[in-house]
Amino acid sequence: MRIEHGKPWKRTITMSGIVKSWSDGLLVVERTFPAGGRYDSLGDEKLAGDHGLVEVVGGSWVLRRVYFRSDGQTIGELYNIQTPVVLQPGLVRYTDLEVDVVRRGNGCVEVVDEDDLACAVDMGGISHALAETARSIAYHLADLLRAGGDWREADSMAPSPRGRGLIQG
Repeated sequence: MRIEHGKPWKRTITMSGIVKSWSDGLLVVERTFPAGGRYDSLGDEKLAGDHGLVEVVGGSWVLRRVYFRSDGQTIGELYNIQTPVVLQPGLVRYTDLEVDVVRRGNGCVEVVDEDDLACAVDMGGISHALAETARSIAYHLADLLRAGGDWREADSMAPSPRGRGLIQG
């Protein structure tokens, strides 16, 4: 499965993984990582044998990434806030809205990378309206996670992407 992680300034990061399951609209893709570097927003070092799951629902403004050590210990979770996910055969595509929510290995939940979102707005890559939507979804998601809710409920705060003029087309 190819994952196209678009950035607001038109750059695309392409990732790949193996489809683990597809059930009730939830696509789960497994990825492996080389040792070296750190996990985005979590800060933990990448070690040999680390792997992760990407959980995706078509049309969702949120996707979940869970990272594991080789022994199965959870490193943490990163919830990406993005334009609604497009699912096509063999492809997941979205544009990252820069702000994320993390749940660290110790259970602490926080909204991160708001400065990256502000920078994308300043550079003209994300509109003010879309940035406010992303921020609202991120804070709603963080509250949901702290209360023990399901991350997929965060879309209840999201507008219809075409109805609010947030996405062209």
